[in-house]
Amino acid sequence: MPYVHTPVLVKEVLEYLNIKTGAKIIDATLNGGGHARAILERFEDVKVLGIEYDPEIFKSLDIKDSRLTAVNDSYVNLKKIVERYDFRPDGVLFDLGLSSWHYEKSGRGFSFSRDEYLDMRFNPESGEPDASRIINTSSREELERILKEYGEEGFFHQIANQIVKARKSKPIIRTSDLVEIISQAVPEWYKHKKIHFATKTFQALRIAVNHELENVESGVREAIDALRPGGRIIVISFQGLEDKIVKNIFREKAKTGIIKFVIKGTIKPSWDEKKNNPRARSAKMKVAEKV
Repeated sequence: MPYVHTPVLVKEVLEYLNIKTGAKIIDATLNGGGHARAILERFEDVKVLGIEYDPEIFKSLDIKDSRLTAVNDSYVNLKKIVERYDFRPDGVLFDLGLSSWHYEKSGRGFSFSRDEYLDMRFNPESGEPDASRIINTSSREELERILKEYGEEGFFHQIANQIVKARKSKPIIRTSDLVEIISQAVPEWYKHKKIHFATKTFQALRIAVNHELENVESGVREAIDALRPGGRIIVISFQGLEDKIVKNIFREKAKTGIIKFVIKGTIKPSWDEKKNNPRARSAKMKVAEKV
């Protein structure tokens, strides 16, 4: 059964990519192919190169179109991919963050509402340490840093302490174990907030496991370098840390005259889109053009 992904800000992506006849577009985060499919349906004379890091999502991709070249790789290797496929782009799109499939069907421990093994890797074949390894082997100081920097978790000290205490008795290997540890570490009032008390810890671990912030920095810079003059880059982010990285890169490149802003600030989904697709609620889109 192919994985079906509901992409966000499709109308805005099609508008702001400014696709012209014969354009080459890179979808750096192909996922279920939602944005790529929309581009191919709207524009006849266009070629799309889609990059998808998750091998399971890549295998389930179901777009039968000779204009699409799909690559199972990471966007941190964007320059090499451009060279390998002789595909210098007129537009690059990043749709960052997780998909509903990762939370609901991957079985990799992304969600605190499911009892699963703590893996959290986008690509389990990468050879990188999984979330359980990080939780069980990192020092207290490193755990505090991860929770504070990547999760912006106010109770980073208490949660790190509780993790270190709990793992002395037995390894922490399942999501339910971690949720219970967080519950023991934080005050009672914190458990009754609108956002679940484990949200920030799970985000922090996922970012650490997948080197997400470093990868966004590297991938966006490579995309700007690879773009043809006049080509556009769109980045859709879903959390503030990624959005800040993109904003800083765009400002830096604009100051040096490498890119110019197509729009100042951020494009957000319409109320109708947020109502119909809850994933769209936190989406922020930035657009720039190579000079």
